[in-house]
Amino acid sequence: MPLTPCPRLRAVVRLRGELTSERTPRVRRRLLRAFARAPSVMEVDLGKVTCLAPEASALFQAAAATARRSGTRFFITRASPRSLRVLRELGMQHLMDAPLLPDP
Repeated sequence: MPLTPCPRLRAVVRLRGELTSERTPRVRRRLLRAFARAPSVMEVDLGKVTCLAPEASALFQAAAATARRSGTRFFITRASPRSLRVLRELGMQHLMDAPLLPDP
């Protein structure tokens, strides 16, 4: 009987609170742990993020680049209007596999 490969995972990283430069190392570690599982889809859920500082969102640019290199689809979901504005100003809509949409 031939072996069939296991389907790759969907990794969801749910973030909350203020994402400032002080929290960058912790968020980076969470993203790296999620990528270590070699998911086919990486979702970063910003539904409970109250503040997204531009310097912290640079992590998402790095995550999108990592996803592209590894063949992983990358999405940011449930972003507030304020977070969306920061992400769009940084050009994130060009780095993801789906448009940046407001939280429904």
